[in-house]
Amino acid sequence: MGFVALEVKELVDILLKNVDMPEIITKVEVNKNEVVVGVKPAAFLPQMSLKFTITSMQNKLSILFDPSKNLIVYGFLLGKLKDEKIEGLQLFKDRLEIDLQKILAGNVKGVKVNRVEVDSGGKIEIDFCCG
Repeated sequence: MGFVALEVKELVDILLKNVDMPEIITKVEVNKNEVVVGVKPAAFLPQMSLKFTITSMQNKLSILFDPSKNLIVYGFLLGKLKDEKIEGLQLFKDRLEIDLQKILAGNVKGVKVNRVEVDSGGKIEIDFCCG
């Protein structure tokens, strides 16, 4: 049995250090379980902020899109992910779901995710076992 606890901010910092961010992203701010991403989509368009809320549902991480801009985010991600078949990622019009069990199954054999929980304070807890 294993247990991992981290903050949403720590997870975002890990992603920012290990993923090449597109030039359109101008800033990333984290406040508890909310992430605000500043984007400048084109020279002739104004900068805008996109807000995401990180939650958990049914042992999956769920990234909820700002309801007022969810079609913008959905369209952008659909364009980026349509040719990619990433086991464990599922895109909906209002959110992106990440199934850690499916992602791990492709890379680490014998690990079972028992619980994924994100609270409103930004704490992520993951219980897992081997076997």
